[in-house]
Amino acid sequence: MRSGFVAVVGRTNVGKSTLVNGIVGEKVAIVTPKPQTTRNVIRGIYNEERGQIVFLDTPGLHKPRTQMNEAMIRQALQSVENVDAVVWILEARRPLRPEEEMLADRLAQIRSPLVIAVNKVDQIRDKAELLPRMAELSARFPDVNVYPMSALDTKDREGLLDILFPMMPEGEPLFPLDIYTDQLERQLVAEVVREHVFMHTYQEVPHCVGVLVEAFEDPETEGDKVVVYCAILVERESQKPILIGKGGKNLKVIGTGARKELQTLLGCGVELRLFVKVRPEWRDNRAILREMGLA
Repeated sequence: MRSGFVAVVGRTNVGKSTLVNGIVGEKVAIVTPKPQTTRNVIRGIYNEERGQIVFLDTPGLHKPRTQMNEAMIRQALQSVENVDAVVWILEARRPLRPEEEMLADRLAQIRSPLVIAVNKVDQIRDKAELLPRMAELSARFPDVNVYPMSALDTKDREGLLDILFPMMPEGEPLFPLDIYTDQLERQLVAEVVREHVFMHTYQEVPHCVGVLVEAFEDPETEGDKVVVYCAILVERESQKPILIGKGGKNLKVIGTGARKELQTLLGCGVELRLFVKVRPEWRDNRAILREMGLA
């Protein structure tokens, strides 16, 4: 039996969370078409007869503009240290961007085995278009497995697991076999609420949105609901009505969707109370970032 940690790294929106969720078979991290969705390192735990792999889904690399962005990039870069393997995800059609060049330099120095997963090949009709990209990466990383794949394809994910398991050290599982993530319930709630905010707000708002779980009341008797109080943080007064919507309609849609998903994830009834609060420049507030696990 083999068990180990694998860091999944890359720039924003290359498919890191899609890959981890697909392998684990459960929703570990939120996935949206908008960039910078993942803000913390999230562990997804995969178990099978060969052993256990703990995947570290990391924030996407991007140009930092706030302390929050800097903390996200710092977490992503630190994740490649002290792991048993690293999967670097690239998009098949896109050339390397500056943040990816920086990551490439970092990865060239690590001791852990590296796999370069060239993702979204399903979007390319003529697979011959991949050959120059594969040759370029193989020349730059001559001893690295360059693996073309689609994170949406079950067989491709299984092929990646076949590459990774021999890299894992022999040993017993690192986490209990009946869990698929080590996220605390509070973190899980915050992530689900934030995902539904992303889904139901305009393009310019999500980057400025954060979610803090202010209270989490466990049920006192069997059959009672979990009561959760969440503050949705924005930076400007003008963003508040966008989230709330006319007559509170948008906030109600966000809350209803998040509550239904949380009831499935937590396996119990949930009463979700959402409040929108204006916190100017909260993404540069170390106290708030600390509460979110980003400082």
